[in-house]
Amino acid sequence: MQPEDLEPGSEGPSLIDVVITCSEDTTICVLALPTATGSAHALTAVCNHISSVRALAVWGVGTPAGPQDPRPGLTAHVVSAGGRAEMHCFNIMVTLDPSTPSRLACHVMHLASHRLDEDWDCQRSRRRMVKVDPETRYMCLAVCELDPPDLGPLVAAACSDGAVRLFHLQDSGRRLQLLAETFHHQRCVLKVHSFTHQTPNQRRRLLLCSAATDGSLAFWDLTTVLDHGSAALEPPAEPGLPSRLGPPCLTVQAHSCGVNSLHTLPTREGHLVASGSEDGSLHVFVLAVELPEQHEAVGGAELAPQLHVLEEHSVPCAHAAHVTGLHILSPSLMVSASIDQRLTFWRLGHGEPTFINSTVYHVPDVADMACWPVSPEFGHRCALGGQGLEVYNWYD
Repeated sequence: MQPEDLEPGSEGPSLIDVVITCSEDTTICVLALPTATGSAHALTAVCNHISSVRALAVWGVGTPAGPQDPRPGLTAHVVSAGGRAEMHCFNIMVTLDPSTPSRLACHVMHLASHRLDEDWDCQRSRRRMVKVDPETRYMCLAVCELDPPDLGPLVAAACSDGAVRLFHLQDSGRRLQLLAETFHHQRCVLKVHSFTHQTPNQRRRLLLCSAATDGSLAFWDLTTVLDHGSAALEPPAEPGLPSRLGPPCLTVQAHSCGVNSLHTLPTREGHLVASGSEDGSLHVFVLAVELPEQHEAVGGAELAPQLHVLEEHSVPCAHAAHVTGLHILSPSLMVSASIDQRLTFWRLGHGEPTFINSTVYHVPDVADMACWPVSPEFGHRCALGGQGLEVYNWYD
């Protein structure tokens, strides 16, 4: 989760980051990280999963009583997923509580759950289908927020059985429905990442990038996926199965092996896309999005955007091991983390990314990284999660 900030006031630290982590021990932990003290406080743990929890996604972050309420606090919807093809949705609310060491209290409300094998058992025509593998794992999640927001978000899931699955969250997260799937990659999908493209006088485009163990990236347009008669979805192969997601708008062979980290950032030219691989390499390119004119549409159907790679560069030996964390901080700055226990900063611009500096961290087997701005006084923060949690502050 990208942490959110609380401002408790004069009785406590001026700024607190709230971080959610997940683990192989089947739990999800909510932590408070005061910026001034460097300490960490466990607020609560969620224990709904029956197997390891590998992925989290957050949306709908706000205040407990609405944007006009001045009281400190925050609420958020969280989707978690992992082993046994299991997914849960819950709501968290963090408020002030002077009686606790952290001066915060966290309340959790479970909203919905989904398991692929239970979904299969409910199908009327299941005798004609191959049963889903109960050992399927969700490797990564990405929330795709649609327009208008009252439609509810989509959750994209990268799956170990080679599928990219789309789930529709309805009724404020109380209904979790499998909407569509695609086996385009035909191998384990490691990462999914959603982003939007906005131009004047055009509908906001919702794009999804998926990455697999063969080093390929695929880009999908999900803007019209809930529209009636949308060309983004194809009829299911068998009655009772979910719809099929149409072919991707673009595929890019970025690496020669699995992609373990993925991030994007909008720029004037389009979108800056960066990925890190199991062989320690980095790949950075500029993705251009061309939107068709409305008069080009035939029969009222909305045309998909045209995606092109304008400029791409690789750093073959950026790290000595898997690159498991990557974040584009600005069009000119990127940070990467690896199992080699090095946090490295890169200068971006025209040409290949160039090394700036690097530091050694102490958490082994880092699985993911989150970065966020804090304040002018504390600069930026970076949280590294592996066999433990380590947080760094840095300044531009």
